[in-house]
Amino acid sequence: MLTMILEYILSFLFILLIFAIGWYYFKKWKVLDRPGADLKWVRWPVPTLMGIFAYLSFVLVVFVLFPETFSNKVFLGLILWVLPIILVEFVEELGYMWKINFRVPQIVRLLAHIWWAILAVYIWNIWVWQEFVYWDFVWKIPQWIFVIFFVIWSMLCINAINRIDGINGQASGVSAIWFLTIFLLIKFVVMRVYTTFTNRDMLVLVSNLSLILFFISLISTIIEFKPFGLLRDVGIMFFGFALAYLSVVWWAKIGTLVVSLSLVIFDAIWVWLYRIFVLKKNPMKWDYTHIHHRLMWLGRSRWEVRAFVRIRSLVMMILMLMQSGNRLNKLIIFVMMALIFFGVNAYVFLVKKKPCWLQGLRKD
Repeated sequence: MLTMILEYILSFLFILLIFAIGWYYFKKWKVLDRPGADLKWVRWPVPTLMGIFAYLSFVLVVFVLFPETFSNKVFLGLILWVLPIILVEFVEELGYMWKINFRVPQIVRLLAHIWWAILAVYIWNIWVWQEFVYWDFVWKIPQWIFVIFFVIWSMLCINAINRIDGINGQASGVSAIWFLTIFLLIKFVVMRVYTTFTNRDMLVLVSNLSLILFFISLISTIIEFKPFGLLRDVGIMFFGFALAYLSVVWWAKIGTLVVSLSLVIFDAIWVWLYRIFVLKKNPMKWDYTHIHHRLMWLGRSRWEVRAFVRIRSLVMMILMLMQSGNRLNKLIIFVMMALIFFGVNAYVFLVKKKPCWLQGLRKD
């Protein structure tokens, strides 16, 4: 036990060191963002594209602590098939920084994400362990159905995490809570409540990877808060894909994760529906209609928005973990949260006709 704790402490320090080295050299090489009017207050440019070091530190820490993992197809499926997404977002960010005169078309980004999600399923066979279990009912999910589900699920996770990133440290903070949820769920619910496992080694692997990613996203939250540096989409989409991927490879409690992070999941669904049916626009076109925009329009500061999103997510995580293996309670909580979220938003923005987009900015 002491050895394990020491390994986790050393891995945390190692991740911090990698980010520090990356921050130093990116600042030296002028790999900086372009602060503008948007949601950023006036500040000096800071190192950007720090998401590269989130991915790099993940690979290096796993290599040092669990070198045998590099022969595991499921792990390789994560680090190899998220890499093209990182490269696409890297090119996109260079265009945003005016380093190159090229922007990746939005439809190309979307189709690329879908294609890599499909490859992750087929090549690395993460569908093999998939079963739908509800009380005594067990259904072996056909591969083609799981492929469709995983594409939708991965896109939902990536977009939900990415679109909550309008305030510094918001997306990385939510990701940290989600990775922690996976780790705690396996350690203190699955391992204790259930006596038989299809693949116990897979549970241990996902638990270890989730904890490492929790450390990475926690450090990212600290770095982005002031900010000292920014991950940008390179890191945030890595977190989103990793969350989607790890939450399905262990056949388990995806419902618990959905409820724990229901605020950002429901927000992504609300925004898509609002853009399609109210604004009559392409749901892929960005705007200022997400939860943090709506709260800031109603007069909340960035500090208050960050506190609300994180505290609410932590409370839901604890509440769901307390339910242990009680599926009925979890289902009731899920339905209640959905009714409250969509009911309040519908009343405020559809019935009372409050603006659902941010027009005025407010400093912290």
